[in-house]
Amino acid sequence: MSAVAELPRHSDDRGHLVAVTAGVEVPFDIRRVFWIYGNTDGRDRAHHASRRTTELLVSVAGSCLAKLDGPDGTHEITLNRPDLSLLMPPRTWLELSEFTPDCVLLVFADTAYDPDDMITSRDELNHVTR
Repeated sequence: MSAVAELPRHSDDRGHLVAVTAGVEVPFDIRRVFWIYGNTDGRDRAHHASRRTTELLVSVAGSCLAKLDGPDGTHEITLNRPDLSLLMPPRTWLELSEFTPDCVLLVFADTAYDPDDMITSRDELNHVTR
């Protein structure tokens, strides 16, 4: 089940700090971290699901729209705060769009990258989830 959650923010007169811990705010052991940025031409990203990887997405700057289609239905979430996270379980179709020019989308994953983990068509996803 995908889930949106607020991350703990610590604020004072100097600004804000958000920290995450594997197994706590990130509900898995982190095996890979990557970020998406520089999407200046308005092109969509993702359009895939994974077979076994769980990811946690956080927009640390700017914003983007995440469209999800999974076992718990279809949802749209705007990721626009560095203290807001989106948990993406396996077999959930993800489309990312509407990136602002300053968007930096940080992703924590529970597996190392494996191209064979990617499901790149909805037909294949429907076959996998039956």
